[in-house]
Amino acid sequence: MLNGEKYEYQTNSSFLDYEFMSIGKKGNIKKVARFNLIQDNLFNFGFGDLNESSGEISDTTISNNGDGDKVLITVATIIFEFTEYNKGDSVFIQGTTKARTRRYQMGINKHWLQLKSIFTIWGLIEGSWEKFQKGRNYEAFIGTRKYIFR
Repeated sequence: MLNGEKYEYQTNSSFLDYEFMSIGKKGNIKKVARFNLIQDNLFNFGFGDLNESSGEISDTTISNNGDGDKVLITVATIIFEFTEYNKGDSVFIQGTTKARTRRYQMGINKHWLQLKSIFTIWGLIEGSWEKFQKGRNYEAFIGTRKYIFR
């Protein structure tokens, strides 16, 4: 989907939970992406490091494993697969901090030419949703896959 290197990942039969291993300067870190239904046709996207001893996912841990672009492309590929499996559903994305939300926005900006042909993306700004525009700082995003029915 997006150009660039990505990690292999696994999913479960519901296509709601995805796992992959980040391999970098701090070792191997298991990452988990999870989709939770918020309301009809809208899923929250959660992402973080898996604590294998407790089974909990931390979306506040800063890994700094040196593979941020590869992780971001893997996450985008996971969202692409999820929306392929769940046609018509939308995905809500918001980082746990402003910096994390900004990181998602930087990824959207970097791959905008590819993304805009596949997704309609909305950004939340000052309490209102608008179609995503490069150069604006958003608080959250909603993406919906475009489908051409023949």
